[in-house]
Amino acid sequence: MAKTLELRFNTSLGKAKTMSVQDPILDLTSIDAQKAMDDIIALDLFENEGVNLYASVVGARYVERVVEDIFEVE
Repeated sequence: MAKTLELRFNTSLGKAKTMSVQDPILDLTSIDAQKAMDDIIALDLFENEGVNLYASVVGARYVERVVEDIFEVE
């Protein structure tokens, strides 16, 4: 199973925005995650057409994805 860490933010317009991290550290505390997300916001690097894409923290979660191939053509 592939596990990712989803960092959920709101844009400066209040729309949902997610940043996904592949192969994350699996024992993050809520304090660690919140600090990392606050650090991302403080960098103020992500903007598109005047909209801050990562303006406020919503939450963080681990997501597991299970892929089951039925068949594959080679």
